[in-house]
Amino acid sequence: MVKKFLQLIFINIFSIWIVAGIFPGLTYQSDVKILVVAAIVFTIINTFVKPLIKLLLLPINVITMGTFGWLSSVVCLLLLTIIIPQIGIQSFKFLGMQNSGFVVPAFTFSILYSLIAASLLLWLISSFISYVFE
Repeated sequence: MVKKFLQLIFINIFSIWIVAGIFPGLTYQSDVKILVVAAIVFTIINTFVKPLIKLLLLPINVITMGTFGWLSSVVCLLLLTIIIPQIGIQSFKFLGMQNSGFVVPAFTFSILYSLIAASLLLWLISSFISYVFE
C-alpha cells in the first residue's frame, strides 16, 4: 500500500514537471519543494477525492454515456490549484504552426481550455510513466 502510494507520488512529480515544461498553461514556482508537495496533494486528491467526484458526476456520465468522464480529472486539477496556489493555470496564446501544407491556426487558450488541456496531458504522461515502470 505504501509502496504503491510512493510510486504514485513519484509518477505525479515527473508528470507535473514534464507538463509544466512543455505546456505554457500550467505553471509552478521553480522550487522542488513545491513540486513534491503538489505531487503529494495531487496523489491524495486522485486517491481519495476523485472517486467521490466521479460518484457526484455519475448522473451526467450515465446521461451522456461516459462522454464527460474527463471532467473528474479537470476538477481534481482545479482542486490542486486551489489548495496549492504556487501551481497555476493561466491562459496563453498559441501562435499556430504550418508544416507541409498542414496548418494549425493561431488561437487563444482560455483558463478553462488550459485546465482541460493540462488535465489531459497530465493523464497521458502519468499513464505512460506508470506503463513503462510496471
